[in-house]
Amino acid sequence: MAKSTHVEITERVNAVYKLLLQSYSRFEIVQYAAKEWGVQPRQCDEYLARARQLIAKDSEIERPEWLAAAIARLVQYEKRAGRDENLQVAIKALETQAKLLRFDMN
Repeated sequence: MAKSTHVEITERVNAVYKLLLQSYSRFEIVQYAAKEWGVQPRQCDEYLARARQLIAKDSEIERPEWLAAAIARLVQYEKRAGRDENLQVAIKALETQAKLLRFDMN
């Protein structure tokens, strides 16, 4: 079998990354890799190691960065709920923003 290209390897690592996030076991991922890409368990373990490095890197996010991203998502949820006249969801999104920002709502 021909050696995989850099693009193919990157795509495979990203696919394994997604499977790990969906709680697939090593055994299931090895089976998937054999079926989809025709690779041996040893090569799949390389993909797993690289995917786990990506997960570790994603986990290094600092609190301020995470908080900013969470607030931005909540703002979007609030807007969408307001447009859809789903006031309960809009209010809950606003309350959650206030809680994350530690505003006293009492």
